Amino acid sequence: MGLMRSLFAGVSGLRNHQVLMDVIGNNIANVNTIGFKVGRVTFAETFAQTLRGSTQPLSSIGGSNPMQVGLGMSLATIDTIFGQGNIETTGQVTDLAIQGKGFFIVSDGKQRFFTRAGSFQFSSDGRLIMPSNGLAVQGYMANSAGEIEAGTPLSDIVLPPNLKVPARATTRVDLAGNLDASAQPLGTILSSKRLYAREKSGDGSDVEGLLATGVSNTVISGMIPNNTTITIRDSVVGTKTYKYVEADTSVGNGAFHSLDDLIAEINNDFGSSSFTVTLNSQGALEFSDVSGASNVLSITSNNALLEKALQSANGDVNAGNLTTDRFSHVAKQTDKLVDLQDENGTSLGLANGDEITINGLLGGNAINEYALAVSGSTTLADLATAVETAFNITNPDGVTIDPSEGTLVINGDGGKAYEITSVDIRADDTPGAGGTARDVFNTLFDSTPGNWEQVQEAQDVEKAASYTVFDSQGNPLDVTIIFKKDVTQPNRWTWEAKVDEPAVITGGATGTVEFNSDGSLKAFRFDDGSSRLQIDSGLGGSDLLSLELNVGAKGDFNGLTQLSSANSAPLIVDQDGYTMGVLQNISIDSFGRLTGSFNNGVSKVIGQIALADFTNPGGMERMQDNLFSQSANSGIPQIGTAGININASIISGAIEQSNVDLAEEFTKMIIAQRGFQANARVITTSDDLLSEVTNLKR
Repeated sequence: MGLMRSLFAGVSGLRNHQVLMDVIGNNIANVNTIGFKVGRVTFAETFAQTLRGSTQPLSSIGGSNPMQVGLGMSLATIDTIFGQGNIETTGQVTDLAIQGKGFFIVSDGKQRFFTRAGSFQFSSDGRLIMPSNGLAVQGYMANSAGEIEAGTPLSDIVLPPNLKVPARATTRVDLAGNLDASAQPLGTILSSKRLYAREKSGDGSDVEGLLATGVSNTVISGMIPNNTTITIRDSVVGTKTYKYVEADTSVGNGAFHSLDDLIAEINNDFGSSSFTVTLNSQGALEFSDVSGASNVLSITSNNALLEKALQSANGDVNAGNLTTDRFSHVAKQTDKLVDLQDENGTSLGLANGDEITINGLLGGNAINEYALAVSGSTTLADLATAVETAFNITNPDGVTIDPSEGTLVINGDGGKAYEITSVDIRADDTPGAGGTARDVFNTLFDSTPGNWEQVQEAQDVEKAASYTVFDSQGNPLDVTIIFKKDVTQPNRWTWEAKVDEPAVITGGATGTVEFNSDGSLKAFRFDDGSSRLQIDSGLGGSDLLSLELNVGAKGDFNGLTQLSSANSAPLIVDQDGYTMGVLQNISIDSFGRLTGSFNNGVSKVIGQIALADFTNPGGMERMQDNLFSQSANSGIPQIGTAGININASIISGAIEQSNVDLAEEFTKMIIAQRGFQANARVITTSDDLLSEVTNLKR
């Protein structure tokens, strides 16, 4: 009989379930070990003893199955399960977790190891290491331009102490934004002194606003419709009162609005037997006697200004004609030049046969002298047209006569290019050279300071974009580009670059930018044929700056545009220069790129962490400190970067937790315990059977 086969089967079960407990115990022990990967045990049946072989079926009977007795069990595998562990956020930049496949690569300078535990730190010499053992994290270091060149060897990730970036001279400036298509430049507006014209029969001017000269020397004001009155008394007819109204269209109603109305009413009441009144050539009311006897005239008004203007006509009209103050109205465009007066009622002195010459500066340049011949029919409107022609004014307002002030108003075209200055309008009594000056006219319209009131200064539509560029030593230079709307051509702006001293522009300082009718860019040009803006910083020791001004592609709207928008302006969106910068902090992206942020605003890639993957990661050998090493069955490491060669991403500020499932491990523990107990029972039962055999001899 020998020893029973079941005894050895039970022993194998005990021994191998003990190994299962060892693996479970190790899993549970590492439940909080970062990057730990759970182990798994599988069993296999050992050899089986054949008691009878199998037979094949015959023609009359079927075959028989083999008779075999198993001899126990053995360990098949102890596997490492590389399932994803939970990601825990830590907030520390150098804590890294892999989401997906792959391993971090660490090295002692001789041998490479692999790990999922990404709790890294920078050592005193700037190397990124595992702080538990000092192994350096491997990756690819960028060059001075922040680029990782193809073929860069795998090496330690090193962040040099006091890392800085050198200054970089600006070579390109990107301009964008909008130049307001609806913006209109302002033109010069000049206004002469007030002009009056002698009131004549038929003018019908409102009494309110008439200039009275002689006694009162004032402008009639305070006339209240249906309230202000004039009372006339004489020795023949008696007393008549006339009322001021807004408008009067008939005679005999005792109402008046103009001097013509008043004359008609007076003549209607007094003209047949007492006296008549006319408006004489000087613009005064002149009373003439028709009674042939003493006839004392008295004129009063409840408007003091009007009464004073009429008071010189009081007296005995039979003794001689009586006249009031002279009346003038605010000049109108239809008034004759020969009838014009200044604000004191003095005639400008113009006469038939005079000549008016017009001179001045347009955009800083002298205009061609323009001459206007004066005749008895030449009007103030004719003078306005002559001034408009002389200064080549094209806007609809041109030169006008202010209806309330009687001033000649020059409305120049918009922009400094059409700025009107030094207006000099003179008159004399002889066409051509020579002649006697018309001094009263000239003192109103010549270029003497104070003659022309500047109501509005000519202004261009200007938009400025300012920015800071850097020379080769990192010295900052402030550059401003001023865009000015070209009033001579549509859809075109001129531009000029300016710099602060001691810097000077040595080339490409001015130019033009043109737009298509839809507002997109058409052309950007330099006046001197340059292709770049060239600047000497004036500080010495640095290279000359040569700047490309990038305003966008032709026909595009991504750069500089010209569209109607009041709340818009050109702006500098980028420039590629900077001063020296010292590293402030780092960040690590999902591709494992370490990017340094410097105090000059520059961000630059310093290096990139490498990952490794294996054809059979389960074939790797476990080592201490959460490390794995390559084995004969793992395959060679496939080294690359996250998201590019390796299907994974790196999460900064986080670590990967153990993938141990405690519930599963406790369940396996129960199974292992029951398996161990059952195998122990097999041994004890086999022992009891052997005891019965030995007792047969009693």
